[in-house]
Amino acid sequence: MKILWHSNGPLSGTGYGQQSATFCKLLKEAGHDVAISAFYGGIPGAIYRWHDIPVYPGGLHQYGNDVILRHAAHHFGGDLQDGLIVTLVDVWVLDGASHTRARVANWTPVDHKPMPAHCRAYFDQSGSVPIAMSRFGEAELRAEGFDPLYVPHGVDTDVFHPRDRGESRKAVGLPEDIFLVGMVAANKGYPPRKGWPQALQAFACFSKAHPDARLFMHTEPAGLIQGVNLPHLVEMTGIPPERVMFSDQYQWFIGYPQEHVATLMSTFDVLLNPAYGEGFGIPIVEAQACGVPVVVTDSTAMPELLGAGWKVGGTPWYSEQGSWIVIPDVDEIVVALESAYTDAAGLRDQAREFALQYDAKRVLTEHMIPALEKAWERTDPPPALPDVVRMPAALPPLPAAVAA
Repeated sequence: MKILWHSNGPLSGTGYGQQSATFCKLLKEAGHDVAISAFYGGIPGAIYRWHDIPVYPGGLHQYGNDVILRHAAHHFGGDLQDGLIVTLVDVWVLDGASHTRARVANWTPVDHKPMPAHCRAYFDQSGSVPIAMSRFGEAELRAEGFDPLYVPHGVDTDVFHPRDRGESRKAVGLPEDIFLVGMVAANKGYPPRKGWPQALQAFACFSKAHPDARLFMHTEPAGLIQGVNLPHLVEMTGIPPERVMFSDQYQWFIGYPQEHVATLMSTFDVLLNPAYGEGFGIPIVEAQACGVPVVVTDSTAMPELLGAGWKVGGTPWYSEQGSWIVIPDVDEIVVALESAYTDAAGLRDQAREFALQYDAKRVLTEHMIPALEKAWERTDPPPALPDVVRMPAALPPLPAAVAA
């Protein structure tokens, strides 16, 4: 099958970028003809090859609406109907009207209850095939009258695996005799959907009773993209600054290797992920794959990803997207951290065993390939594109690889 994958590029360090890297490579190895339309993380104005996969650049539109069909026609050999476009991005940023002219499947997050109206509008307009990345999302799509397929996100469990905690802490320069709470989450956008204010309020309370408690945040601390000024939040919650650590910011900016992230996660006693809503929540699974239990909000996709750890409740909150998310309860996070302090060490094997069901190779064979085959069957051949968009059948050769 010819596939144009429209998402973040495989060299970007984002969650979507990691899924692009993982599954495009696996699909290529499984015999599919894959190319990536990288609206973020590509090389502007150039096509390059990554593991012999063409990576197309983004366009002038932030999410590539101006180039996605042209990239597809180019990759499909001049015939837009001869392949499947797979998007991995929030569907409300896409142009549903133009997608009626192509075979399109959307691997989409649903992080509100119910699904926001602008997401429903995209599917009503495009007629494309929804692929839910969580059972929660699958249920919400069905509640709106759609017939979704299901493919969870996947993790390389050969990289994310249990390591010796003491050796891992030595490797990244952390003391061994601490109880380490870790957070791995984006710090951008308002409201702060990863639950930074509630997480730090809870840690402030928890750490007063536990002088050995430390908080490590793998994120951008200044909130430069409409996020939270985390050092100021640390001050406002009364956490002594010596109890808080951040990732090296230059290395974070240019991208940490996945091996380093896995080693870092292995230093944690518990991962704290009290998000307001998650379409999936990759760090939740990555941490458990490393044998680290987790604390999550009992909302959206998070409960189904919890195999070892604790759920916290909260208060429904009406978001700017016109639907409901959940603000986690600070006191319940404190109780969960107290439980982790006494019980986390005994949950390592349980966490690892649970996470193995999300191993990327297993997801590929059990979910991804069957879903793409069904999506192809369910997409009627669309009308032919006008000549201005149709690409010539004879295509120029792509340039040599610039990245491995």
